[in-house]
Amino acid sequence: MQQHFIQGQRLRQRYMTETGLLNPKYSRYETTIRSADTPRCIQSALANFAAFYSNSPTYPLDTNGWPSAWTPIPVHSMPKNEDRELEPGVSCPRATQLANSRENQPAFQNFLASNWQLFATINTNAGRIYEANMQTLFELIGSLSVERDDFNLTMPSWVTDQFYYSLKSAVEYGEDYTAGAAGFGLPEDTDLLKLRGGFMLKAFVDNIKDVIGNLTTTKYYVFSGHDTIERQLLYCLGVKNSVIGMGIPYYASMIANELWMKDGQYFVKFLFSANADSELKDFTSLIPPCKSDVCPLNAFLQYVQKYLPADASKECAIH
Repeated sequence: MQQHFIQGQRLRQRYMTETGLLNPKYSRYETTIRSADTPRCIQSALANFAAFYSNSPTYPLDTNGWPSAWTPIPVHSMPKNEDRELEPGVSCPRATQLANSRENQPAFQNFLASNWQLFATINTNAGRIYEANMQTLFELIGSLSVERDDFNLTMPSWVTDQFYYSLKSAVEYGEDYTAGAAGFGLPEDTDLLKLRGGFMLKAFVDNIKDVIGNLTTTKYYVFSGHDTIERQLLYCLGVKNSVIGMGIPYYASMIANELWMKDGQYFVKFLFSANADSELKDFTSLIPPCKSDVCPLNAFLQYVQKYLPADASKECAIH
């Protein structure tokens, strides 16, 4: 919550103080927030907006005990099993089918087999038998890295430095591939990237088109989701490893997508903040069709078209 409060201050600085896009006084006609239906995502959104609208004169001044300068901001959500934008691959059997097929490729199975010592150590010490697949490694490093690196907790005796770094290396080497990126002698799986990150990307594109077409008064759309959806979105933009390197985004990281107009032409910009201690940095020029820190909208739309789902019910059906 603290980290997202800091990020809310950073976003307020950019979109109220620097650009003047938004009025410091909250208006539901200017701002829309949607969160994944997960407690930590909803809490993150609430903490972020407690800072973002901390100067809004829309809270009761004469109510004893009311939190100082706090205006409650509506955060919308939908059931997790319906939320394809913020829950990568949910309600999409085809995405699961493609991911399983990718993991079953001989080259990747050989990679898993080469890490047999990791699985042997896990199954000997973790209290149950785990499958020898990428999900096992991914879930374990997710827990251990938080406990070890972020909270400096004491590790079980079997989690030696050698085991930990071998596990981390295996996950970093394999996770991009299983998410749909090129690897192990195979090209990227465009369909898998589309079905796990394309729905979020399409929401960005649809919002841009609504603004251009004067179909909405909303100026500031916010999505509060998981690190995995950030990762999938960066894959679709063609910049994942350039922006965050190996692994997944850190706590309270943010992607900002901006629509600009100059001389009657529309452009997009993309910025990224790696964590609560990092400023927003422009990565627009890293997106393949973009040559500078402003990208012609038409060039951007042409590039991302292959990642945009057209018919979710058909494209998510098992083939």
